[in-house]
Amino acid sequence: MTIPNSIQKITDSRTVIAESSGIWQWLAGGFGVTLMATLSGCPTMADYGAATSGDGRDFVAPHEQFQVDSMEYPVFAIIDDREAPRAAVNFPRNNGVEMPPLKQSYRWQVTHKVHGEYLIGSEKFDQAWCRQTKDGRDHPEHCEPEGIGAEYLERIYIHPDGSAYAYGYLKNTPRWPHWFGKNETWFRHDDTGDWSGQPWFECVARCDKLKSMRDDAE
Repeated sequence: MTIPNSIQKITDSRTVIAESSGIWQWLAGGFGVTLMATLSGCPTMADYGAATSGDGRDFVAPHEQFQVDSMEYPVFAIIDDREAPRAAVNFPRNNGVEMPPLKQSYRWQVTHKVHGEYLIGSEKFDQAWCRQTKDGRDHPEHCEPEGIGAEYLERIYIHPDGSAYAYGYLKNTPRWPHWFGKNETWFRHDDTGDWSGQPWFECVARCDKLKSMRDDAE
């Protein structure tokens, strides 16, 4: 049977993506199941979802459907400059991926509301992460304010009181024009690093909007 070009591209490029994103291996835990389903026939989103399902909080969907108007939510900042939790930690196999530091100057806005949970993102943090990837080192223009960005947009799950508890990785759709499931993000909580000592964040603008977040949490 002939392997579809899109799947062949995934297979040939797996190492490149691992180097450029640093998160690929963690995100691709269900890759083998998806590939086997694809080789036995036309893949469906049910196949993809089954390969990446987890503890009930994990699912596959276009992240755009959960986007919110950031102006309707507070703006957060880290209380003190600090080292960010490592990502995709898998002891004893590896010590995870070093993430850019969290700086007080970064402003974090709510970008997505996912089944009652909130994701915040920072343009400055996204740019710092992009510059850290292999693709960003090879193509620094991708990491500029008007650039296309990294393969994944780094987000943080947060409670209204400023307590952060996991990373979320949203597929940067324009970076995946020819891939199967290019519009699908695997919503999964990466809390494998050290998230202790919360809360780390505080509201610095539009703090009257905290009420809506608290009401949703109750």
